[in-house]
Amino acid sequence: MGSAASGPNGGGGDEAAPGGGTGGGHKESRAEPIGSSSSTSSGKRSLVYGYGGRRVDFAAFLHRETNTTKDNNKNTTSPSQPAKEETCKLPKITSVDVTTNLWRNREEHHTYEYDSQELILRRGQPFLFSFTLERPYDGEKDEIALEFSTGKKPSLTKGTRIIFTIAQEMEEGKWSATIDKTEGNQVVLKAQTSNNCPVGRYSMSVIIKSKESKEKQTLNCDKSIYMLFNPWLEKDTVYMEKEDEREEFVLEDSGYLWYGSYKQIGKRRWNFGQFEDSAFEAAIYLLQDHNEALSDADRGNPILVSRSMSAAINVQDDGGVLVGRWDGEYGDGTRPTAWNGSVAILEQYMKDKDPVHYGQCWVFSGVLTTILRSLGIPARSVTNYASAHDTDSSMTIDKHFDERGESIEWMDSDSVWNFHVWNDCWMARPDLPPGYGGWQAVDATPQETSEGIFQAGPASLNAIRQGHVYLPYDTRFIFAEINGDMVYWEASDGDYNLDKLRCESSSVGRGLYTKSVRQNTGEDIKTQYKHAEGSKEERLAVECAVQHGTKPDIYRPDGPIFDDVLFEIDTEDKIYIGSDFDVKIKLTNQSREERNVTLSVIVQVCFYTGVLAQKVKIEKKEVTLKENSTVESIVHVTVEEYVDKLVDQSAMKIFFMGKVKETKQVMASQDDFRLRTPDVDLTVSETKLTVGQEFTAKMALKNPLPRTLTNCSFSVEGAGVQRARTIYLNDVPPNGEVKEEVTLKARKPGKRTLVVDFDSDQLSQVHSDIHFEVSKG
Repeated sequence: MGSAASGPNGGGGDEAAPGGGTGGGHKESRAEPIGSSSSTSSGKRSLVYGYGGRRVDFAAFLHRETNTTKDNNKNTTSPSQPAKEETCKLPKITSVDVTTNLWRNREEHHTYEYDSQELILRRGQPFLFSFTLERPYDGEKDEIALEFSTGKKPSLTKGTRIIFTIAQEMEEGKWSATIDKTEGNQVVLKAQTSNNCPVGRYSMSVIIKSKESKEKQTLNCDKSIYMLFNPWLEKDTVYMEKEDEREEFVLEDSGYLWYGSYKQIGKRRWNFGQFEDSAFEAAIYLLQDHNEALSDADRGNPILVSRSMSAAINVQDDGGVLVGRWDGEYGDGTRPTAWNGSVAILEQYMKDKDPVHYGQCWVFSGVLTTILRSLGIPARSVTNYASAHDTDSSMTIDKHFDERGESIEWMDSDSVWNFHVWNDCWMARPDLPPGYGGWQAVDATPQETSEGIFQAGPASLNAIRQGHVYLPYDTRFIFAEINGDMVYWEASDGDYNLDKLRCESSSVGRGLYTKSVRQNTGEDIKTQYKHAEGSKEERLAVECAVQHGTKPDIYRPDGPIFDDVLFEIDTEDKIYIGSDFDVKIKLTNQSREERNVTLSVIVQVCFYTGVLAQKVKIEKKEVTLKENSTVESIVHVTVEEYVDKLVDQSAMKIFFMGKVKETKQVMASQDDFRLRTPDVDLTVSETKLTVGQEFTAKMALKNPLPRTLTNCSFSVEGAGVQRARTIYLNDVPPNGEVKEEVTLKARKPGKRTLVVDFDSDQLSQVHSDIHFEVSKG
């Protein structure tokens, strides 16, 4: 039975892999030894490798005599006598063919959707290919071996160069091969890789050796072979048991990303397009050629691969795919809200490897989902509403006010984003104690460095849920994002001594949304990240996490407990951009005495990251509460007060602070919401199509603002339907309407989705999508 050689034990160093190009043929046969050899006292050369504690002698296969005259009186001929003819002539390998069984292999390996015409396989699973000799294969005289190589410097010791002979049957979980059948001069082999081999691009060579002579021949296959992770294989670390989940998290090429705020949840269609040529090409490039920090040998480890890809998507450190920008200035690039999917971004990036301008969190997440799925790692995009950014590793989010109730912005380095989008990927965690496998959080948005690089994760969701923030990777930071407590402080004038006003335990992580399996709806997976809010288990997890932070004593006694006035901030569920709105502060006096409250309410435009922009309105009031009574104080905001101050996402933040005159009780809180944008009115001429059939898409939008929309465009995109296309439009007057029509063609069969986005300087995050069926015809 053949064995894979993956490490030399003496006798020279590793060799480079046999050459291989990307053409459609094969290279000329050559006769030369494989590996390195050393001479023995007998005159023979031997080739011995050590692997897993075993010594494997390839001398039987690679045997070459350095002295063919062991006995001067034997096997000699006189000058006048011709040499005897060889008893067995070694047949020349005329071709190596990986295309004949290409689509059978790809269907069995669940890679048939890839646009690439190359052989794309999943590791640990058998595949077929063939080679042809100049005469029929003779098992009594011929011996066959295979050589696979990957990376810049293929190495036997590191498992990136593998040599093995074919055997009677394959070895489970190991590199091995056997003859499937022979037909005339053609030999069909069934081969498989190990369960944990590096993924990426491989070259392959077929070697034939005569059992009766010293000859051997090698032919390099000029077609590259691509190896992916295998969620269908139980022994693979990314194995996912349920077929519907594999279809969703590996094979689904279109999905939804959630945005907005926890009160006004929005979703938009995203074209992941992991099977498109540019996406797959980018995945292999980022994995194998771009990131020098990830060794070729480590490409078999999904923990390190997912972590490396989280760094490769952003431009920081290594010149990755996307440049992030959050200040609203996008003149030299594309507005983040204008992207409909990953394919256009990766296509642009792969043209010259220059980073693409610009992305924000959902764009980083969408692209990372594409790359991970393309490589075979199950992945999903996840949106966390009221997502905290803890800058000092305290796992609390600190907000500071002065004695007048006004925010002290220079002291507030922590922030709460209206929403933040990252990724979960599925894998075992053999590097952690049992119980921490499954979904792992990774984040490509550059927020904080980890090990000196802008990368985050993978962090086990179970570790996050239990508050085990000491486990790798970046569990502490992600815990604070979804379960940090909001702590309000009052700074005294002059010396800025800090007094803790109150602690909110449920202000962060208000919902974590992802696409439901095989449905177009959202699922709140908050319970996968944390225990029920306020439960004993959830509080214990917070206390455990904080003990490993920079402020372990934050939960000291809060002081006076005479808080008898309750408050609540309330806004309407649906506030549309272009309309007025009200902010309501509801105060309830639980005491049997009158209470006088001083209120300060600030309405401010903000970026979705929580970074504040212009103030819209500041209102201060004196409110008298009768005993056991409730009063509602209303702050009215008009469209003219906010329309010229809006930034991306049309987000608003409300700050509230109140003081009770009689008891000195201090109330402080904040809330956020977004102004809803209209949808594009999208229709198609046909909903049941055949491949190659043309159809028409019509788009329309009415301007909801009392301002002219400038720099307007529609973007159209759909996996298997339409590559990203931008249609530039004229300005749209106040309350005016824009219409556009485009002819498209269905390229692939199956369930397809067309995504349309409208973008302008004044109005963005406006989109729509429509679904239809495409048959083969």
